[in-house]
Amino acid sequence: MSQKPTYLKVTCHLASPIAGDLPMLDALIEYQMAVFEGKLYRIRKDGPVHPFGEIHIPMLLRRIGGLEVPACSAPIIGPAPEHVEHFGKRLAVEYADLLAPGERKVIPITNSVYKSYHLPLIVRPVDRIVWFCVAKRRPILLALRGIKSLGKKRSQGYGVVARWEAEYVDEDYSWYAPSEAGRVLMRPLPDCDELPADLIGYRPDFGAVQPPYWHPDRYVERVVPC
Repeated sequence: MSQKPTYLKVTCHLASPIAGDLPMLDALIEYQMAVFEGKLYRIRKDGPVHPFGEIHIPMLLRRIGGLEVPACSAPIIGPAPEHVEHFGKRLAVEYADLLAPGERKVIPITNSVYKSYHLPLIVRPVDRIVWFCVAKRRPILLALRGIKSLGKKRSQGYGVVARWEAEYVDEDYSWYAPSEAGRVLMRPLPDCDELPADLIGYRPDFGAVQPPYWHPDRYVERVVPC
């Protein structure tokens, strides 16, 4: 970042409940920057992961455990009793008699496009999601303005974004937050000797600390907030 970074509180105001996992802000921004830079082809599930940093994100990066990690917290929500809904699909075989006899045929419903399913979906009725980051306010808002929905099953009306907001704050809460008991972990970080000795509020895990968080090539031993 060429200019002095600022501490921000970024808020996504939602117009509907969000389904599935809560997103990492740096991952959302990397995806949008890939669109802007014509590099969306680099974010693929069926190939090797792109080198982190190849897709620019307007956010401070810090090095820890040999990796560059965005200065951005994990998503934060208020108390919300999550519940499980279900989504499914099945072939309406009860209407088969409406077909002409010559058009009736055996169709597999255990695989391919006609496979039936009935799957659970975690839904959280929250009205906002908050992240803390170290970044310049205007580029962050420009990157986020094209994101109109979050989470899973967006086409079904979940996770509709009402508006994005970015406010200046006085302290950096992107990686750690101060407390009387020690520093509270605010995002996934590599499990390494460089973590603060007084770190609290974490558990060991295996996963990514850089976007895209779903790609197995990014997975490392890490600590995550709990």
